[in-house]
Amino acid sequence: MAGQLPLVLDRPDAHRLELFEPGTECREAWSRVWAVIEGRERFAFLWGEAGSGKTHLLEGAAREARGTYLDLASMHEEVTAAGLDPEQVLDPGLGPGLVAVDGLEAVAGEDAWERAVFHLYNQVNEEGGRLLAAARGNPGSLGLCREELRTRLSWGGSYPLGRLSDEERLEALRRHAEARGLALKTEVGRFLLRHYSRSLPSLVAALERLDAAALAERRRLTVPFIKARLGL
Repeated sequence: MAGQLPLVLDRPDAHRLELFEPGTECREAWSRVWAVIEGRERFAFLWGEAGSGKTHLLEGAAREARGTYLDLASMHEEVTAAGLDPEQVLDPGLGPGLVAVDGLEAVAGEDAWERAVFHLYNQVNEEGGRLLAAARGNPGSLGLCREELRTRLSWGGSYPLGRLSDEERLEALRRHAEARGLALKTEVGRFLLRHYSRSLPSLVAALERLDAAALAERRRLTVPFIKARLGL
């Protein structure tokens, strides 16, 4: 369609599903996502605060199912700047595949965008596809102006993504380290948790920078090295 933006976005390796740590509070959401990927369910709505893993799950699911990932926050800026109709853009035309729609809070309260998301939901459903959607709040708390969209997003239940414990964060960080070929010592991981950040995305980003620095300097990833590189 003329004016349509690319819908399949680059998905970083860090968001592979095998690197996701569901923890005890996210297991129901984790199971539902896999049910949608495998076609046992058609829809799931995930919600949680920033850094809770929504984007990781949606990008990972789209990657696993060879589907489409839509980041509404970034698309909103691009579509507005280009003067396009959101309904033209949210038209995957990909047949009965999986579509993952992230960042719904970015367009909540904007009628044109809500209409476009509503039509996308119906189109995916009519074509026998599957849909994953995510936002920072549940459908009833987003301030949606279209009741029919709020109702659609509530069908099938909404699944909160809770916080990870420190041990679960440590396990998630260890998985990311292993994916980079690193053997992360427990004391190093605990040091990062205590003295750098408890946010998993921030920890993973720091790990990537530290890995690059350690390779460049031919150093091991030790607590003294981390202190020096991060200024702790």
